[in-house]
Amino acid sequence: MIIDNYNHVLIVGMGKTGYSIAKFLKNKNIFISVYDSEKSIHDIRKELKDINITNYYDGPLEEKYLNSIDCIALSPGVDLRNPVLKNAIKNKIPIINDLTLFFKEINHEKTKVIGVTGTNGKTTVCTLLEYLFLKAGYKAVSAGNIGLPMLGIENINDLDFIILELSSFQLEIKNQLTLDVGVILNITEDHMDRYDTFDDYAMAKHSILEHSKKKIICVDDEVIKKWNIEDAIVFSERIQNNKKAYGIKIEKNKKYIVDQSNLKIEITNVNLLGRHNQLNFMAAIATFKQFDNKFDEIDSVLQRFPVINNRLEWVKEVNGINFYNDSKSTNVSSAIAAVNAFEKKNIFLIAGGDSKGQNLSLFSKALKNKIRKLYLIGKDAELIKDACKSLEVEIKILKTMKEATLQAFNDAKPEDIILLAPACASYDMYRNYIERGNDFKSIVADY
Repeated sequence: MIIDNYNHVLIVGMGKTGYSIAKFLKNKNIFISVYDSEKSIHDIRKELKDINITNYYDGPLEEKYLNSIDCIALSPGVDLRNPVLKNAIKNKIPIINDLTLFFKEINHEKTKVIGVTGTNGKTTVCTLLEYLFLKAGYKAVSAGNIGLPMLGIENINDLDFIILELSSFQLEIKNQLTLDVGVILNITEDHMDRYDTFDDYAMAKHSILEHSKKKIICVDDEVIKKWNIEDAIVFSERIQNNKKAYGIKIEKNKKYIVDQSNLKIEITNVNLLGRHNQLNFMAAIATFKQFDNKFDEIDSVLQRFPVINNRLEWVKEVNGINFYNDSKSTNVSSAIAAVNAFEKKNIFLIAGGDSKGQNLSLFSKALKNKIRKLYLIGKDAELIKDACKSLEVEIKILKTMKEATLQAFNDAKPEDIILLAPACASYDMYRNYIERGNDFKSIVADY
């Protein structure tokens, strides 16, 4: 067990993951110290009241906090570029994370582990895979960046499948991982406030393939298709001349996912909108098929798969106007995918928040001729407005979600779409994207 090599671990970042690490280390006969830059020691102490903690730290991260420790357990929200952490690396203090600990607990003969990464679509694919495996009679759970910390999974070796949603932040920590299948859905600009270059971000995602027995990738993606990954199972909107390929086929106005053998799964009337979700379905099916070729009810399972909260979630129809909540659109590419899901519709788009250093000109180009009006809120509303001035649509900056939603409702007409797809993080106005989406839904509920 890797943790047996250490006497004193400092957990940096006390969100869900940090707490799960502390709980995991509770009975390992080692000293545990904890640090968080935003939470007070009083609040951290309350969260960890059942765990024996040696030191509590808050405020700026300081070198002196490392004096007595021989390992750092890092939460994904903490930037590795922090000068104190860079010095720790320089001084060869090991940095681990929840992935490090999780993989030492797995019985790989019994429990198969699937890792899913990408800029967008991770939660949808992980949730869909869990749904598919459960309907096929397996014991399965999805965890990781999806919400349930992986160290919070109970009785992990009683499960047949664990599906891990993995962020670039988790993957950038060097680990001895072994994934039965590793999936990369797409790579577009995001988290530029956390990376020096886009290549750094892309290569963090790429690292999942180094640890995967089987690799599944989207060859429609502009970044991924340049990598020339050998022996990969691929998926694409177009049929590929490849024995290991999944694609989309249209017959008599019906859509099917097909492969080079006899697979034919209808996705015409699934609940998830948009071309991006067709790719998400393909990724899930390609993964499922690596383990089960006998389950013959995939079509009906996909038809019953529900929309996930905050992901192109239909909220309400009022006077013929439909409201959709895509609060999980925390980057430009996901917001564009949401807009593109509504063809030949008048879209009144609510966006804005913390743009995280993204290239906003891409947002402007993609929205051209796609929306009727743009309503902006949040910290970077002026930045987005400047980037989108060539759109030739009315752009309004509002102070609150309530003001933006009401203005859009006043401007829209029957058969129009009011879409919340922020293209930005939520932390400037909300605790997270879920709170943002819930605010939008509660406002619409009153109409």
